[in-house]
Amino acid sequence: MSMALIGALVGLIVAAADFYFLRLLAGRVELPETKRVLNITGLSQFVLLPVIGYFVAPLFSGE
Repeated sequence: MSMALIGALVGLIVAAADFYFLRLLAGRVELPETKRVLNITGLSQFVLLPVIGYFVAPLFSGE
């Protein structure tokens, strides 16, 4: 498995953990706009963090 794929998997794991914590935070917030923004932020990280991990991990490993 290449470092790029490992970086993408790590990014996906971090995104899942962050999504979980953002959902917990959204449950404690009273404003519906804030809840929506926290949910959108959590979902967008499922795309952004694996892509960033895919490109950054080979830079750290020297590939």
